[in-house]
Amino acid sequence: MSIWKNVVWAALAATVTGVVTASCGGTSRDLCADRNVVCDAPLACDPSDGQCKCGGRGGVVCPMGFVCDQVANTCQSTRCARVDCSERFGTSCDVLDGQCKCGGTGGAVCASNEQCNPLTKTCVVAVDCRARACARNETCDQSTGRCLCGTATCTTDQSCSLGATGAGTCAPSVCKGVSCTGANVCDTADGLCKCNGVVCQSGEACACPAGTDGGQCAANERACRAGTACLGVNCVNGTTCDPVDGQCKCGGPGGPVCAANQICSLGPPPKCQGGAQCTLPDGGTRTCPSGTSCDPEDGVCKCGGRGGVVCAPAGGADGGTTDPAEVCVQNPNQQACRRPCDIRSPDCPTGTYCYFDSSASSPVAYCAAPTEMRVEGNGCNSATACFSTMPAPRSLHCNGLALGQTGLCRAYCDVAAGMAGCLQVPVAQRCIQITGAPNGFGYCQP
Repeated sequence: MSIWKNVVWAALAATVTGVVTASCGGTSRDLCADRNVVCDAPLACDPSDGQCKCGGRGGVVCPMGFVCDQVANTCQSTRCARVDCSERFGTSCDVLDGQCKCGGTGGAVCASNEQCNPLTKTCVVAVDCRARACARNETCDQSTGRCLCGTATCTTDQSCSLGATGAGTCAPSVCKGVSCTGANVCDTADGLCKCNGVVCQSGEACACPAGTDGGQCAANERACRAGTACLGVNCVNGTTCDPVDGQCKCGGPGGPVCAANQICSLGPPPKCQGGAQCTLPDGGTRTCPSGTSCDPEDGVCKCGGRGGVVCAPAGGADGGTTDPAEVCVQNPNQQACRRPCDIRSPDCPTGTYCYFDSSASSPVAYCAAPTEMRVEGNGCNSATACFSTMPAPRSLHCNGLALGQTGLCRAYCDVAAGMAGCLQVPVAQRCIQITGAPNGFGYCQP
């Protein structure tokens, strides 16, 4: 009897143990063994579900196009194995489809006219700065394609000038207020009127090739040629024929055209006197300031007279800034209005410096941005070509400059200061009065 009791208790204990084990989720079943699953290396069977996985128990099933890395126990894409994205700047291969995308996997495919900005991981309109020409002292921004002066974008009436630290700053354009004669065009690099990039000399005109129908041609076909417009033209009353347009002008090429009831006064500056619009009520002739002359068509004082440009008057009358009246700077190719200055104590706006222009019809000192970085002793072919940053940013004088004649860059000085006005290193220098300049305007001569 006791034997059967022990058997019953044993059975009950086994039953309870089985229930408890089942209720706790424990199992000894190995589906890999039950189903006799065999996996190809490096995959291993997960006994919990009998699937071949990368990493075995708890691993992952590699999707199509991926293989298992048994060292990292993770799936690696095979779609990028032979994909080279080096020719598509900023892109990398998308492991899901093998395409070069901006931002890599999940990124965007840039269009043919776009390129990838790796910083923002976005496609932007492609910019090739190698094919973009920027104005003097400006640089092309690769990310936007804009021509920048330092960090700013200059407006159409500004040009880029180098500041004291060598950084670019936007200053009034060297072509602002410049009026070119004939087919000449103002060059924003130096403010000179040029014919296909060349400054025409006295007696030359910017013209099309011989035989061109009606004198019409593209700008890049024009060249400085001996003028033929003056053939058979007879000028009187002190005027000279301008080969650019064949008109008789007071002072020659670039000068004003006098009306029939005017006479030419050679000045300087050359100007037309008389005429209905330029005659005052008392019978006198209108006198124009700062190198300008009266335009007989409207009676306004202009730089260049008839068809010229109006220079800004002195400021301050309306309570504004007390800017001086602009002066007229003329040569045979152009007329320009500039702010006057004194080379001994210049007060030019930021980015501009004081230059004395001996090549102008009426030599004058005015504010302008430097057009080149010609240092002391270098040759120069324009009044604004000389500029030095040592010992501080300053303009230099282009001494001996004349139309068709090159000058030499020399430091400005005050004649009254004598040698003390010039640096005496590395060689001794003396201060010499500039020919045609106001008293005291000098240059340093070794």
